[in-house]
Formats: sequence, structure tokens, C-alpha cells
Amino acid sequence: MTKWRLLPGEPIELYSPVGLRLIDDFTGSPPFGWVRAQLARRDGSGGWQATDIKTLSTMSGILAYPGLERHADVIGQPPRRYRVQLEAEFYRPVYRLIPAGPVLGPPYYRETADGIEFDAFPYNDAYPPTDYTVNPPQAITLQAREVELVPAVNYPFPTHVRILRGSVVDASNQPVVDAEVRRGNIERVSSGEHGAFALPLRWTPKDASVSIDAIDHHTGRTGSITITLPQALGRSQTITVR
Repeated sequence: MTKWRLLPGEPIELYSPVGLRLIDDFTGSPPFGWVRAQLARRDGSGGWQATDIKTLSTMSGILAYPGLERHADVIGQPPRRYRVQLEAEFYRPVYRLIPAGPVLGPPYYRETADGIEFDAFPYNDAYPPTDYTVNPPQAITLQAREVELVPAVNYPFPTHVRILRGSVVDASNQPVVDAEVRRGNIERVSSGEHGAFALPLRWTPKDASVSIDAIDHHTGRTGSITITLPQALGRSQTITVR
């Protein structure tokens, strides 16, 4: 005969020093297609070493790293700096467009063109992480930082959306990667590895002349063209930044 013994309940908490909520900049919804995250750790020389630490995707779609910097002995151990890099099937992350930003509040994020950096504090069952009071385990979803993903050239836009296609180049006619291409403050995308872009024009009049801007935030170079719809949609457009 089998006898079952009831044990008193014991709460279990999973702690992650970072939570990233991915947003499709075109729809405002979670992204579709595959998204890969690579976690790197800063070494003693200031460089970055890739890790094989797996990313957890929560039921609400947040990327997290529960158990990161959990140690048996935490006394005297400093926090460690990590960096997440994202690769997506149909997107380019907005952080690639911008220069290094300031270090933000807990959990001490910093966005750079190379990824999203954060500090992870050592902890164990006896000693909670230093930032526990401002970023408690049960608040991972509330503390998640939004990471915007803009459409890449292969993004499957709805068939009714007009798409302006082209490329961003410099004065030497070399492709410019990760330039922001935008129609005012309404639509924006990023130029890809060969400088190519695909910009949706959802709220632009069907017959109009409009300005399309390209900004290389890393160098300060800018460029602009004026297009006339619908004629411009039938051929590739080139924007030169200087």
C-alpha cells in the first residue's frame, strides 16, 4: 500500500537581474519569427566573452536569465557586467541605431550599439542580491525593459501597405549600416548590412511629395530625399548621408 505524506508548502522564487520585453515597432505587439539572444560577460581586460547561458522566455514573452550570478559564497563578491545582443529573423534592434546611452537606474541598464548592458549582483538563499528591494524576483514582468525592433528589409508587411525601398550610402557610395530611415516622426526603419531599407508609408497621402530622412547617429551624418508618390514606389531610392 502506498502512503502519501503531505509536506508544508515552500514558496520558490526565481530571480533574474534583467528582463527584456521585445516590441515590434511597426505593430506595437510582440515580434514574430525567431529571435536569438546571446549573453556575454565582461572580462578583466574590459572585453566581452560569449557565454553559453541560455535565455528563458517567460509566458508573457519576456527574456530573462534566472539564476544568473547565483553562488554558494557571495560575501565580498562584486557584481558582474553582462551584455545581451539580439538577432531576429525580420527585425533590427533599435539599440544598434544609437550611440552609447547613459547608465540608467536599477538594474543599471545601458544601451549601446553593441547590445544592452546590465549588472548582475551575486546572491544565494541566505543573501539576496543587492538590488532585490528595487527589482524583486516576483516583479520581473513589471521591471522588464522594452526593447524596440524595427522592420528589416525582409519584413512581411501587409500587402495593402505601401513600401518605399532603397539604400543608404555615404559620399563614396559605400553602404551605411544601421542608419535610421524615417518619414518625419511617423514611420522609421533601419538600414541593413548592405545599407538597404524598406520603409512603410501607412499615413502618407497617396499622391504627395514627401521628405525621407536618413540619420547615421554614430557619425552625425544626415541625408534627405524628396519623393513623389506613387511613382517613387516602383524603383529603388538612394539616400546619401554626408
